Amino acid sequence: MPEINDIINNRKANAATAIKKKENLEELERKIRELQRLRPEILKAPGITSLLSDGLEKVNLQDILDIVSQERKLWERIEKRLNRDTINIAVVGLARQGKSTFLQQITLLTDAEIPASDGPPCTTTQSNIYHSPQESYGRVHFHSKSSFLEEVIVPYFKKLGLTSFPQKIEDFGRAQLPKLPVNFSANDESIYNHLKDEYYAHFSDYYHLLKNEKYVQRIRQDEIKEYVSQKYDAASQPTFFHHLAVERVEIFCPFPNRGVEKIAVIDLPGLGDTRLGDAERMIKALAEDTDFILFIRKPTATGDFWGQRDVDLYDAAHQALEDKLPLEQWSFMLLNYDGQNGRACKDFQNTIKSKGIHVKEYLQSNCKNSTSAKEVLTKILTYLERNLVRLDKQYMSSTYQQSFKRQQQVRLELQGLEQAIASYGDINAQYVVLRDKFVLQLYNDIEKFREEKREEFDTPNPEFKAEVDAAINRCQQEFNIPDLERLNSWVRKDGIDAVYFRVKQQMRPGILKNFHLMETGIKAAVDQTKLDLANILIQLGIGDVVKDSELEFFPAMVEILSKSSSLPNLRFAFEFLASFEVTYKGIIQYRVWQEIVDILPPNTMTFTKASDNMNTGFRSPNTMDFTQASDNMNLVVHDLQKLHQKAIKVCQEILDGLGISFNNGRISMVEEFADYITRAEGVQAEWDIFLSNNRSKVWPELKEMEEQEQLRKYWLSLVQEALAINEQIKLSFS
Repeated sequence: MPEINDIINNRKANAATAIKKKENLEELERKIRELQRLRPEILKAPGITSLLSDGLEKVNLQDILDIVSQERKLWERIEKRLNRDTINIAVVGLARQGKSTFLQQITLLTDAEIPASDGPPCTTTQSNIYHSPQESYGRVHFHSKSSFLEEVIVPYFKKLGLTSFPQKIEDFGRAQLPKLPVNFSANDESIYNHLKDEYYAHFSDYYHLLKNEKYVQRIRQDEIKEYVSQKYDAASQPTFFHHLAVERVEIFCPFPNRGVEKIAVIDLPGLGDTRLGDAERMIKALAEDTDFILFIRKPTATGDFWGQRDVDLYDAAHQALEDKLPLEQWSFMLLNYDGQNGRACKDFQNTIKSKGIHVKEYLQSNCKNSTSAKEVLTKILTYLERNLVRLDKQYMSSTYQQSFKRQQQVRLELQGLEQAIASYGDINAQYVVLRDKFVLQLYNDIEKFREEKREEFDTPNPEFKAEVDAAINRCQQEFNIPDLERLNSWVRKDGIDAVYFRVKQQMRPGILKNFHLMETGIKAAVDQTKLDLANILIQLGIGDVVKDSELEFFPAMVEILSKSSSLPNLRFAFEFLASFEVTYKGIIQYRVWQEIVDILPPNTMTFTKASDNMNTGFRSPNTMDFTQASDNMNLVVHDLQKLHQKAIKVCQEILDGLGISFNNGRISMVEEFADYITRAEGVQAEWDIFLSNNRSKVWPELKEMEEQEQLRKYWLSLVQEALAINEQIKLSFS
């Protein structure tokens, strides 16, 4: 056997960290409770402003207290886990799979302490079994009246939809049990019968064991069975009822095998019955009391397979530590071999992963054989010897990450309390708080807007694309090619070559003019981006600074900022944005023109022969009979139509490409403006000057301040002490 003492001592070395965190969290709880007590006094004090009141009430101290309390309980659990004097191995499985039999083999206990049966489920209560060199005995942990009602009885009422929940446990035992609602299922009926035939019908058999508070009672070895299991008569009717009032039982007995005295085994009720609460109790036990899980499954030789109950059992166990420690890192699967089910065991091992059941190792052993059981135990302990400290560190590392997030949340909430009261009765202090909040919000909102725009980088602008499509549609609708009758009249006068080139030259301006109408849409797209930026600033309160101006937001801000020589960055930023333009005529036009002249060049109309000037396939009237004119004109029209479509196509292609450039230009406008107002050297100081000069417009509530210094100082001291404690917790994460 591995040296279990070494394993235990190694993990205890980390317990001091958990203890320190728990103590810090306890002190933090006390500070927050004092803040809870003090807050109503401040809210009732004279001179309280709506800003202060809203700020104080906005922070939910109870939520903070709940977070801290949950965190404290978590570290208490970790402390308990690391400080245990035993290594706790839980045996988990469905009913009648051999769990209790296996435990009997490794402890040499009997049915008197660990009942095992091939009939109805025996084990009904969690049993933690520890080594004791003295005579065997048990310690029974009983439910209180309230915990029994809330954790055992009420879930049945909720599950079954029964009306009139009992308010006291006495109400449940003495009042008539409600009937099942109509259209109940067979499963509902089975669950209901558990409630009716056991808890309700035998209420008087166990009620005397329920007290106002939870308590523990020592019992003899020969009494253990009636508190941990159910006994059935010949008609399969239960005869034990004391166990119904039990939360868990601790069994102390001599372990026969040397070297395993520091092992504790946990016998959990087998799942698969319709008794409610077993899964939840199993999850709680695995989370709080368990270092390792041994799943046990006994395949039936005559035919068996992994079923939904197996998957549900695994999923329930997985919830114990959730994302803190993957279940496959701290569990084995034992396939119970009975001498006849070897093939079934092999099939189970081959198909287990396909069912989503993942464990560290798969074992096959006869649970009725003590030697085989001991070998299984040795493999578990060997694995724990090599890996338990690592698993503990992994568990703590995951807890650190979650704790760090919760610590940050508490810090932010406490800072909110600090900010809410910091300037109570002190307009300058209150201004600083509001200013910092403004700047933080400004930076966050601007950065968020930048990130949104960055996602659009190197993508076509949809508004620009719509303008392009509209222009192309206009080009398609324009009659840039005269009708055949008109062309023929020109040909009779000037010849087919001259007409051809004349129409080509007229086509170019006819197409180009349609794109100039994009100007309005391009400006609208840029203006919308400016408006989005303006709304960010207006939402922060700056809108009230310019509301009396007849100018638009950005020009109005330029006018205001120009009155001060100490705001160069802000003034330049708003001037830049106010004057920023993207035009078709100045920026885009030449690119479209350049592309179209490659198709429809503005060359001098000099002609020789048609064959020397174009690949039309037709001849000049000087070299052909006019009887051929009709065929040649069809070729001319066809060629001009092809050129027309080609010119439109290249215009669309270049503009579609420029859609990305336009979008990038618009985004670069945002980026540069954002840099000037958030990142330029000295800009934060400029915001301080601007906001200070206009604070009554940005924050009208500042006019309402009055002093209440004593309460403010005490409140601040509490918050600062709480923040200091929270910071200590944070530092311990590093």
